[in-house]
Amino acid sequence: MSVLFANRYQCCICRNPKRSVIVHHIEEWAESRLHDAENLAVLCLPHHDEAHSKKTLSKNLDAKALRDAKAKWEARVKQFDAESILSAMRLEYSNWNFMNELRIFELARVIGIELKRIFQFDQLVKSGIAERSGLPAVRDNSLFYMYQGSDILARYFYVSEVLSLVIKNLPIINISDYLDKGVLSFALAPGDFIFVQGAHTFSPTTQKKNGKGRGQICRGVRKANNVEVRFTFDRWEATSSSAKSEWLTGTKNQGSLIHVKDLSRDEGRLVVTGTVLGICSNFGDLKRRDYAKGLGRAIQLGRVEEYEDDDDWDKDQ
Repeated sequence: MSVLFANRYQCCICRNPKRSVIVHHIEEWAESRLHDAENLAVLCLPHHDEAHSKKTLSKNLDAKALRDAKAKWEARVKQFDAESILSAMRLEYSNWNFMNELRIFELARVIGIELKRIFQFDQLVKSGIAERSGLPAVRDNSLFYMYQGSDILARYFYVSEVLSLVIKNLPIINISDYLDKGVLSFALAPGDFIFVQGAHTFSPTTQKKNGKGRGQICRGVRKANNVEVRFTFDRWEATSSSAKSEWLTGTKNQGSLIHVKDLSRDEGRLVVTGTVLGICSNFGDLKRRDYAKGLGRAIQLGRVEEYEDDDDWDKDQ
């Protein structure tokens, strides 16, 4: 299952999404007895036949050729979702409603992004948006939300630019269309970076009487098809007043970028828990699959019942 997911259910030779595929043992099973992912390649039926054929006048699809093609295709697949998110960031009206500045700049340091080379960095320092180290300047804890004030646009564009550079360097997996516990149990692991789009439910876990300052902790949940993605964040770090009061409350169609910390089971659900790096809206159609109650579709590995989880549905179960 993990090999199919890593190859986007496409043949690593022709990469034709319209062809049916089969999982092929690179070193023949009769000789290797290996089911490890390293010994498996996803092939369409014609190329599977070719892998089992020996040619005298043309190049054979041997183990070396298969490993090379598999490695190149899997590396390319890892870039697709990050590129899609970066493209969505350029859409009109797209925006980040929340950005986890601490984790974003921590990742930027680990990746080796040179913050001082960002456009107009010296001006950002001079105007008090960023410190000479590249970190965003500390905000007044008495504000209703972090991005309140006259310099919000400059800060927003600076942090979102750093976030885009981080995304460009991460192998992100868009799981929006793969919310199946059978698939994700094999496909995900702690340490992965994922993006999920769809109905998110936001609920506060702490309340502040005056609504000011850090510590306005909120839980975010994306549930569908017996998969639950969970994270917590500080709503004080909202990027606008409407983000804090509207887009990060109740149930909203949002996208979230998450660093996976744990995968567990809870009453039949697969629970993916992580640290959220950003929450966005108007990022276009990065989710194409509909999770409707009672709607089923056939896939190669069996029939999957799809439904969007909500409170009423949970009670019925």
